[in-house]
Amino acid sequence: MTPQRQREQRESGQALLWVAILLPLFLALVGLVFDGGLLWQQYMRARWAISAAGVAAASEIDPDMLARSGQMVLKQPEALQTAASYARRNDPALRVTSVSIVTQQGRQYIRTQGWTQAETVFLQIFGVSGFRINVEATERPAWGIDRESQ
Repeated sequence: MTPQRQREQRESGQALLWVAILLPLFLALVGLVFDGGLLWQQYMRARWAISAAGVAAASEIDPDMLARSGQMVLKQPEALQTAASYARRNDPALRVTSVSIVTQQGRQYIRTQGWTQAETVFLQIFGVSGFRINVEATERPAWGIDRESQ
């Protein structure tokens, strides 16, 4: 066998070795990119749904308390039930965990929190079947009330 032929055989073996090493890394990278996009889509869907749920929950402000004292108070558990109902309509996998009134810079907002379970596709090969995604939204009340005594 000529030296030229021996060198060609060694080089073809090197190419096979590089493919064997880099193919799993390439597949993992493709899985991260694909699943990352999928997780981002699921996060955005949950974020929009929790935002809509917060606006819906704002309809459960106690009007009697507002008229008597000018203070915003959510009727519980009605506000949580309303938010959960809206969330299910927009994203069936979303679970609403809390609805509350928060004050930021002198104004009051409705804060809605929840979570959803996002599933992966390619990363299941590596044992990662999904992630729990926590979402939160802070929305203005549906009635346009954003300060006490307004």
